[in-house]
Amino acid sequence: MPNPEKTYTWISALAAILAAGLIFLPGWIGMDGMKGGYALSFVAFFFAVSAAVVTWFFWGRAARLERILRGQDVLAHWTYSPAEWQPYAAAELNAQTQENRSLWWVICGFCLAIGGLFWLFDHEAGGIVFLVLLGMALLLALVAFGLPRLKYRRQQRRPGEAWITPGAIFFDGNLAYWNYGGSRLDRVTWQEADGSAPACLRFEISYWTRTGSQSQVLRVPVPFGREAEARTVLARFDKH
Repeated sequence: MPNPEKTYTWISALAAILAAGLIFLPGWIGMDGMKGGYALSFVAFFFAVSAAVVTWFFWGRAARLERILRGQDVLAHWTYSPAEWQPYAAAELNAQTQENRSLWWVICGFCLAIGGLFWLFDHEAGGIVFLVLLGMALLLALVAFGLPRLKYRRQQRRPGEAWITPGAIFFDGNLAYWNYGGSRLDRVTWQEADGSAPACLRFEISYWTRTGSQSQVLRVPVPFGREAEARTVLARFDKH
């Protein structure tokens, strides 16, 4: 299994090196500092520092994922047949669409209410504000309903894999971990099978951002015949 985080690390490192070279480009080509040379160097410096920070971030993720792929502290490694994966992907699309729909209606109502008030008190400038907020609501609708559909189309191409460790999960090409940078695992629960969709281990992860605490729900399907192993994994998290 390739380590995608290594690819991201090399890309960001290359960007940092190129940006660092651009810092000195005005001096190499004899570009006047007052005619854009200083500005180019400043922007390149800012970009180089940002890319270096991103490289450090992805390097840490790549090292963590490399340990998982080597089997270090792995509680379970599951692969899925198309007969297991397709019902899960369809159920996940339906669940994400419903979750996003509820959130989008709240945001849409807020945008329309605020825009309507602006339009009510100022028909000219308020109308522009109303149209901007309406456009924002439509853009958010595209993101809320388009991204799950794109993810579903990607999942149709090949079944995913799951690695579960005490501190991280690598599932369907995405790495999620906790007990680092303010993130934590709040709860692990058992989600019963629904129709043709398999049972899932439901991981609730919270982390801190600039706007406060955010949460993520990750549903990992249990392969047919591996229910006992999944129950053991669940008991391991319940214990700790």
